Amino acid sequence: MKQPPSFSPPSSPTKPPCRFASDGHSVTRLVAAALAFVCACADGSVLSRGARLPKEPATSVSADSSNASSDDVAVQTAARLYLDLVTLNSPELATSFGLHARDAELDDRTTTGHEAATVREEAMLTSLKVRFKSARLSPAGQTDLAMLLGALEVSIQTKRTQRPLERQPDLYTSPLNALFSMTARDYAEGSVRAKNVVARLEKVPRIVAAAKANLLHPPRIWTEIGIDRASSATSFLESQRAFLHSALPSERTRTDLALHGAEAAYVEYKTFLENEVLPRSTGRFEAGRELFCFLLKNDYFLDETPEELRAMGAKLVAETNAQMTEVAKRVDPNAKGWPEVVAKLKGHHPTASGLLDAYRDEVQRARLFLGQKNVVAFPPGDDLEVVDTPPFMRSTVTAAYDQPPAFDAVTKGFFFVTPVDASLPAAKQEEMLRENDHGDLVDTAVHEAYPGHHLQLSFARRHPSLVRKVLDHAIFSEGWALYAEELMAELGYYTDEERLLQLEWTLVRAARVVIDVGLHVGGMTFEQAVAMLTDDVHLERQLAISEVKRYTLTPTQPLAYLTGRQMIFAMRERYRKREGATFSLKGFHTEVLTRGTVPPSLMAKEIFGAVR
Repeated sequence: MKQPPSFSPPSSPTKPPCRFASDGHSVTRLVAAALAFVCACADGSVLSRGARLPKEPATSVSADSSNASSDDVAVQTAARLYLDLVTLNSPELATSFGLHARDAELDDRTTTGHEAATVREEAMLTSLKVRFKSARLSPAGQTDLAMLLGALEVSIQTKRTQRPLERQPDLYTSPLNALFSMTARDYAEGSVRAKNVVARLEKVPRIVAAAKANLLHPPRIWTEIGIDRASSATSFLESQRAFLHSALPSERTRTDLALHGAEAAYVEYKTFLENEVLPRSTGRFEAGRELFCFLLKNDYFLDETPEELRAMGAKLVAETNAQMTEVAKRVDPNAKGWPEVVAKLKGHHPTASGLLDAYRDEVQRARLFLGQKNVVAFPPGDDLEVVDTPPFMRSTVTAAYDQPPAFDAVTKGFFFVTPVDASLPAAKQEEMLRENDHGDLVDTAVHEAYPGHHLQLSFARRHPSLVRKVLDHAIFSEGWALYAEELMAELGYYTDEERLLQLEWTLVRAARVVIDVGLHVGGMTFEQAVAMLTDDVHLERQLAISEVKRYTLTPTQPLAYLTGRQMIFAMRERYRKREGATFSLKGFHTEVLTRGTVPPSLMAKEIFGAVR
């Protein structure tokens, strides 16, 4: 994704306050109760009936066998328990997975609810480590277990260190993500979805009340992001009224009251952020070395240090600059350098009204080209719709892909394109259009759709492993999408104009590695990061600001693109050497695409075996 939808990423690693100060034994009792609750859950009932939840979720796995096959089954049992836990802890995340048992509920954003959810995760993590300490697992089972443990480790560590309830204002607008998914996706009858949407809307005022109780001293940039998203809530919620009235014709009064209450709550929230939180927004956004390295190891399974990754990024900045200079000379031999050529090419863009159709045309062209080249397969049910970005995402999203929930029958993915804001001055509108020039547009369609995110994630959701259905590691998903861009260059897809703009985005991704490490570990300021993107990469300032806002929220995500791409190319070379004369691109792509969104280091162990 060039700009992904809203996340709840890590931030500054400081010790959280104790949430159970009045009762020092509360946490201990809760962990003990959770560990005592043993559930086999091996019949698949979680998935066949939505999510079968006890009052306190199961957080341990029975250890009734020691052979490899039964241990592999136990990992999938653990995955079912994990899905139960997700459904209890985060009904909104469960909706995104296609688990709809608690679609009428929102996440508990009170401090006690948040702490209880974290403790449940800690109890499950402890139980899994004990259960699988001496397990005999297949290579695939080892990967699944590593991913499951990593997901719990990362979730716990980021909650404990970032204190999101206190520091992240956009956390309280994220229910809008779940509401969008419920109205946009036909996973159930409209009346069923609408009733749950209304039930969630009625709970939005509680979310805003929790925000007022919780938020302390966020980073100023994060408060500004929260204000932007709260500002756009009303237009998004109003756009849902027609669907809700149509689906629930006999409940218009309740629907209108729910919409009015949610809209009023977010208007109030915006005012609260502007008047009370913004003046005290003195927090720092950097993750810090300890958390940054933790994420590299436990989310991406990397051994490299931040400094090694930054050096790789700087090297590829230089190499990509040299490539761009060479291509620019072919486009315009008289130009002083590639920035001059790119500046001219950015004027070649569609009109604001023709933006969506231009993207739709390029998506179809890319898919047709791949079919002709026969270098990738297309999964059954391949379905993609290019649509406007939902309003509440537009402050940090230019283009993004929203994958279909893993357990929903409907396989449609959404390719979001942010429309030009007609309320902006003409010069600002032109600036937005210049970042949707023809070359950028071609490259974005490749990255988000074919053979990028949509193709890869359409395969991933078909994997039989429950772990791989729901866990998405950016080091592979973003690495694959950037690999896809370069693959299309190898196949001769781009004109020189298109290749130059595609290389500019490769340059952006290389700069992201440098900036990501710099912002969170190396002392780089927000303005220094923006300046690198405007002065060295030559992005328009509006886009550069949007990019860096996101980087502050998502440590290690920006570096995932280039790092993952390099690892995929390394796997391809190993695969080529192993296969010899029988090597084919389609064979390699099938090998990696059918394994799920697995970190490349783990995937390589599956494909080639452990290094001895």
